[in-house]
Amino acid sequence: MNNTSPFRESEHMTDQSHERPETTQSAAPVRGAANRRGPLRVGERVQLTDDSGRITTITLAEGGEYHTHRGVLAHQELIGAPEGTVVTNSGGIQFQALRPLLKDFVLSMPRGAAVVYPKDAGQIVTMADIFPGARVVEAGVGSGALSISLLRAVGDEGTVHSFERREEFADIARGNIETMFGGPHPAWQLTLGDLAEELPRVEEAGSVDRVVLDMLAPWECLDAWPTYWPRAASSCVMSRP
Repeated sequence: MNNTSPFRESEHMTDQSHERPETTQSAAPVRGAANRRGPLRVGERVQLTDDSGRITTITLAEGGEYHTHRGVLAHQELIGAPEGTVVTNSGGIQFQALRPLLKDFVLSMPRGAAVVYPKDAGQIVTMADIFPGARVVEAGVGSGALSISLLRAVGDEGTVHSFERREEFADIARGNIETMFGGPHPAWQLTLGDLAEELPRVEEAGSVDRVVLDMLAPWECLDAWPTYWPRAASSCVMSRP
């Protein structure tokens, strides 16, 4: 599958924050569902669509600017504005600003490992019967794409415990998940290490509802399931990159 994406980050953001008065108290971070509502905020990723339909993803910053060969757009025009706002840059080009949909975010986010694409994540969530409040174990976090879909499915009352062997992948996944949800997700836990070795140590027997494996040899973990996690023994998804 082609991994190229039309969504890209502007590399020409200019920091002019020194021109603005300092604030004495920073606002509390907006997380969870509230992060998807209300006015556009500093630190959010925003999709800009021009009059030709071309889409660019930027991250809003105090004093930031989005530069193209057709003009400059100050981030301040968007910060505090409602989603869907149409703004005009210095060259007279109009842009509509929207928060990225999940599918758009996954295709444009930083990645270390190959991602689980939205169409596949939807099938996994459905066939694994991931429900609100479920306690899910995931092995092979990769860049965090599937983790995001699992977290949306279980909600704040569920849990997703992800295991990843490679620290560099875990760091990328953590960054993507915190960007998507506006900070650490209360339902997400990340353990660095091998699932077969770490899971019996950190999870109680019978405490897991669903298991999702995205790894090269998922069958290596099958023997332990009936003993340690009988609730999940009949409901797992295995996928290979």
